[in-house]
Amino acid sequence: MATPRTPRLPFSAVGNAAVSSGVRGTGFSRLASSKGLSRGAILADVFMVVIWGATIPGLMWLGAAGGF
Repeated sequence: MATPRTPRLPFSAVGNAAVSSGVRGTGFSRLASSKGLSRGAILADVFMVVIWGATIPGLMWLGAAGGF
């Protein structure tokens, strides 16, 4: 006698189970809620974004000055 197959769950049911169990895709919410971010980590992130934001227009300006 053949054993019956288990039914496949629809995608939304799997997604709801993952959300209700506290699993997130990025993991940032778990990091921020469990340990908290130090002031140094936040300042380092802000500094990195500022430098990145200044680098892109700077490189575009150099490219325009070079004739690209």
